Amino acid sequence: MGNRKIAKIITATFIAGVGVGVTSLPLINQDVSVAKASTADEFINKMSSSIQSTSKKNNLYSSVTLAQMLLECSYGQSELAVKANNYFGIKGSYYGASYSKKSLEYDKNGKPYYAVSKFKKYPSAQASIDDYAYHMRHGVSWDHNYYSGVWRENANDYKAATKALSSRYSTSSSYHDSLNKLISKYRLDKLDNQNATVNYNGGSGSETAKVIGGGYGLYNHVSNTPGSIQQGSASKLTGKEVYLDCVGEKSDGTTWYRIRAEGSSETYWVDGRALKFRPIDYSPVDSETVGTFDGSGSSLRSHVYNAASLSKSRGNANQYKNKTYKINQKAVITDYNGSTKTMYRVEIGNTTVWASSWALNVHKSIRVDYNGGSGSETAKVIGGGYGLYNHISNTPGSVQQGSASRLAGKEVYLDCVGDKSDGTTWYRIRAEGSSETYWVDGRALKFRPIDYAPMNTYVTFNGSGSSLRSHVYNAASLSKSRGNANQYKNKTYKINQKAVITDYNGSTKTMYRVEIGNTTVWASSWAVNVKK
Repeated sequence: MGNRKIAKIITATFIAGVGVGVTSLPLINQDVSVAKASTADEFINKMSSSIQSTSKKNNLYSSVTLAQMLLECSYGQSELAVKANNYFGIKGSYYGASYSKKSLEYDKNGKPYYAVSKFKKYPSAQASIDDYAYHMRHGVSWDHNYYSGVWRENANDYKAATKALSSRYSTSSSYHDSLNKLISKYRLDKLDNQNATVNYNGGSGSETAKVIGGGYGLYNHVSNTPGSIQQGSASKLTGKEVYLDCVGEKSDGTTWYRIRAEGSSETYWVDGRALKFRPIDYSPVDSETVGTFDGSGSSLRSHVYNAASLSKSRGNANQYKNKTYKINQKAVITDYNGSTKTMYRVEIGNTTVWASSWALNVHKSIRVDYNGGSGSETAKVIGGGYGLYNHISNTPGSVQQGSASRLAGKEVYLDCVGDKSDGTTWYRIRAEGSSETYWVDGRALKFRPIDYAPMNTYVTFNGSGSSLRSHVYNAASLSKSRGNANQYKNKTYKINQKAVITDYNGSTKTMYRVEIGNTTVWASSWAVNVKK
């Protein structure tokens, strides 16, 4: 194995590593008692208090520390634990004290071999625990943040911490699985409960707020959480605009932020009351307000940018170029210099994002009244510079998908008509032999001429199987089926209108509007006999 791993030995399996370089050591604990136990439960009971106390001081997960101890020392029964108080299999010497033991090693090619290695010999179990915690917080000589993924401030739960140990504390990539099983089996996670709990949410790290101080302190962790130490007063940053990369909601109702001054890599946690955020004026918008993305590269956010809640990226506005979506809220942010910026909350599918005003063209939505057709009626495309769209233009989600001119001269099928509030009429069309549909302005279509004339006479249905329609077939209004003419065979009804449809080849067809009870239907001339 390489020379940058802390060594571990498990009885019978001999999982081993090599020594770790450190710059200094914690003080020796003089309690020289050896923790022996006849059962796993007894061992856990003996060690829990010490583990919890040390983990709290170092902001580590007690469950993870104890699980490692169980795994590495075989519940206190390993040779290293019994003879050297070494419960974590750490190699080297402890203030000159060591214990030599044969261990399993690996060469540079991964081939195993046995060698006699020196392991740290501690005066007590507590010293072993303290030394382990020291390594977790201070890392190794070449990287003091080597185990930073285990720290509670960086790991949202114990599983994230154990995952960070795989391939670092152990060369095994499944090391965390072994630890998680122990934690679950013995319910070690109950040891992680602290007096103050914090729910953390990360931000982008680019958002800022101004420090006002107010007597609040700067901490390495949220106050009253394990390992938290005050590191000065927030007053030393008063008046400065600082970057925020994480927010923590404490169980005591306070909100804390991890801050960093410009030009510095040092971070501190501070009570949110020590910060001044930009005023934000939220207001609802008209229910008909929509926004069309103009292709700007502006970032979309989970919350208003620079708000106290912090925000995360939700993609880029340019991915929605020319698409229109509903807007349900407006936010005006006043900067420290008095200038303002506006953002809108946009509904995209089942989620919402906040978009900058310069990424949107905000306007009133277009209302559309839709009416479906049979899908068998047709019209001819003349093009005329009109576009093809996936939805009616200027409605949510509408994107142009080419020009109607590419279908010029073709007869297309129509299955839906939409009357827009701007007075235009749109149709959903499909070319013969294609499953693709488009919406197009009705002015791009040529419908068959229809000559209407009033009538006041009667017809008798002759039993033809011709379809009855709600409107004249192939008219601009589109029609729906209203049954079949043969259901009225030999019955006589009044007709009040005649329509002569001239097809594109010049031939004509005639239909009659027939009054049947309280409704009217259009029937083809060949389905009825008109009384003279």
